[in-house]
Order: sequence, then C-alpha cells, then structure tokens
Amino acid sequence: MKYKEIASYIREKIVNGDWFCGMKLPTHRDLANQFNVNRVTIIKSIESLESEGFIYTKQGSGTYVSDYLDDAYMRNKWADMMEWSFQTRSQYIVQLINKLKTNSTYIHISKGELGQDLIPHNFLKMAIEKVSDYIGDLSFGYHNGYGYEKLRDIIAERCSQDGINVDKSNVMITSGALHAIQLLATGFLSQNTMIFHSTPSYIDSTNVFEYLHMTKVKLPYDNMQQFQELINQYPSNKEKAIYIEPTFNNPTGQSLTLNIRRQIINYSRMHNIPIIEDDIYRDIWFEKKPLKSMKSFDTNGKVVYVSSFSKSVAPALRIGWIIAPELVIEQLADIRMQIDYGSSILSQMVIYEMLAEGDYDQHTRNIREQLRLKRDDMLSVLEQHFSKIATWNIPNGGFFIWLIFHNDINVKRLFIELASKEHILINPGFIYVSDENAIRLSFAYESKENIEYALKKIREYVDGI
Repeated sequence: MKYKEIASYIREKIVNGDWFCGMKLPTHRDLANQFNVNRVTIIKSIESLESEGFIYTKQGSGTYVSDYLDDAYMRNKWADMMEWSFQTRSQYIVQLINKLKTNSTYIHISKGELGQDLIPHNFLKMAIEKVSDYIGDLSFGYHNGYGYEKLRDIIAERCSQDGINVDKSNVMITSGALHAIQLLATGFLSQNTMIFHSTPSYIDSTNVFEYLHMTKVKLPYDNMQQFQELINQYPSNKEKAIYIEPTFNNPTGQSLTLNIRRQIINYSRMHNIPIIEDDIYRDIWFEKKPLKSMKSFDTNGKVVYVSSFSKSVAPALRIGWIIAPELVIEQLADIRMQIDYGSSILSQMVIYEMLAEGDYDQHTRNIREQLRLKRDDMLSVLEQHFSKIATWNIPNGGFFIWLIFHNDINVKRLFIELASKEHILINPGFIYVSDENAIRLSFAYESKENIEYALKKIREYVDGI
C-alpha cells in the first residue's frame, strides 16, 4: 500500500468525523502494523497530511487531528469558490455535534429534542390511521406554498385563543422553525439588515442571517432592559429587525418579563422595526403557563410569529409555522414555490388530526409532567455535585439548564475529552456566542440514569482540567 492510499484513508476518517479535532492518532508503529508497511511509509503519509492541515505532531506526545475546518484546510482548499457561496459551514464543533447526534453509542446530555419515551407513539399511530381512512381522496401532486388548509385553520383558531387574532390567511406551514426563519431572511427582510438578537441564542449556532450579509448585534438576555440604548447606538437610517426568544430561551431557559415584552413592542412600533418572535417552547411549561406572547400585544402587524411542533411532538415530522400579515404570507408562499414546493402533506395531516382529536393537548399535558420530573432529577444531581463550582437557573419550561462554571474551565477541551473518551456529548456555551464559561444541559432526551452518569463524568473531567 502506497503512502498516498494511507493518507487518503486517514483523511477520510477525519472528514467523515470518525476522527475529530484533538483526537490522538494511533502510533506510527501501530499504523505500520495495521497497513503492513514500514514506518518510513507511515511518516511520509503523516507529513503529507500535516502539510494539508489535517493533523499536527507534538514532539514527544504524538500526532493529533487538527481543527482543520477553521484553519489551513478551509483557507487552502477550494477557497476561491467557497468565498462566493451564499451559505457558509457551521462552526466545527456544531458540525461534529450534528454528525454524532444520531449515534446511539453516545450519551446526549445536551440534545434539544424529546427522548423516545416521550414521543407520542400511540397518538401518532392513531393520527396516521385516521389519515389512512381518506388517503385515497388525497392529491399526491405538488401543493401550494401555504400549507394544508385545515392545519392552517386550526392553528389560527388555537392562536386566537391565546390572544393572537388571525385567520388562515395569516398562517403559513413550514418545515420547522429554522426553515421559517430562513424564509423570513430570504423573502421578508432586506439584504444587509442589522439583526438585533437576544444572546446567548440558538440562532448564533447557525448562519441563517449571515449568508445574506446581515449583521447580527447582540442584546444580552440578562440585560434586556438596556435594549433601547443598544439599538439607538446605530444609525436610524439603517434597516433593522429584532429576533427574540421571549419564552424559555434556548440555551438558557430564561424568559422575558411582561414589562420588557411591552417595551420592545412599543419601541418596534415607534421606530418601525419588525420583530421575529421565536416561540417554539411555549407549550412546554411546568409550574405555571408562560406569559402571553409578544404577538398577542401586536396591534399593527410588526411582529412575525414563528413556532413549531418539532419540540412538542417530534422533529422528524418537520412541521412549523409562521404568522404574519397576509401580504408577507403571500410573498413567502411564492418564494416557497421557487424552493421546495411546500412541506410534506402527510406530516401536516398527521399533526392536524392530533390537534383536531385533542390528542396533542393530552400529550403536552403528559410531557410537561414528565419533563418537570426529569428537570428536578437533573437539578438534584447538580446540587449534589456542582454547587461549589457552578451556578444555574431553574427553568420553568423548555428542555435546558444553563450551567455556568465559576472558574475558567477550558470548555472546548472538556467537550473533546468527554466525546472522545466517554462518548458523552455536551453543547459548549461558545457555540451560542456566549461570553460565559458555560455548557447547555438537556433533561429532555436521556434517561434519568444516563443523565446522572453523564453529570458525574462531567464533574470528574472538570476537576481534572
């Protein structure tokens, strides 16, 4: 076997995510034995990969996978072409998390979805059976960009019960909340808009606004009372928009006060600044219902409301929605037809049947209680093992606890060591552009036993860093 073939094998392992940043490669002797070649051939392969930026060698320590996506590799390979692409790649750590999120050999202590025991399998089965009764009457051709009419009707009706007075003409079905935000960035906001957004935020782990050259400006979640001063620092003639998660923010679990919500609405009205309200965790509350949505205070169409069934039912269904003025919905539906011709009609019908039969409400009552118990179990372990080294808030809904370390822990190293040595995945705070030394913990996905085991391992590794 030639050195180029060995280099190609190692390169493929790295690119596919099997060998990731910071991981130590087998020794030269082990590689030589594996490929039945002499060490000179292995050294030549290693040197070739080092020149490409995939790996690096520490004298006396060994050879390691480098952060090639952020450094030399991305600059040197296909740089001219990618410089002009609209959509850029995620952060390397985000790519790795996405790569491993379906790997069942890992404990997913940060995963933002319901565990298998909380997915409403029976309700979904009944809804699918209901749909199958009239599936022969369906058109399996292309549908319009607005979405299934009955689903739009029932969403409008349910939102009206929450103080958002709309009808189906104001509702568009999307393939999840992120898709809704992508459509708004493409077809609602002008290019080069300044996006003022609450932070830390899930949106910072994506490039949903950047690819259209929009500039993001952080509005710290724990200092939102100063939002007016921050926005006023920028030219009044510049196009602006506000992106906000007022209820159970991802990743912190925090919610804005009623007073702050009203202030943002009033400011938006006075300065003609649109608001994108991301409200996907509204139905996942524990001790008491969340405050009214910002959209419910909107009297002149300044708030575009985004939500989804991905968190409350199942992400694989890929059903979310947008509520906006009819003119905006018409434009987005037209753009939708240029991109993907709409969301799966079968998924939309399944969700409709769950809503119409009352099964969705029964399911959300069930998971609220189960998630509250899982939250309390996680809080108990944190109190026992982390009270001297970190702080956290108690979330009243959503999936997450935001753990902030007292000392300057190397969170990136913590992530790498837990993933490579223990098969435990955490979400480091820096992927949400947080200035805090923090990690996001999820109590929604894993079992009580796995959560306790993972947290104890995290504490063990924190002590060793």
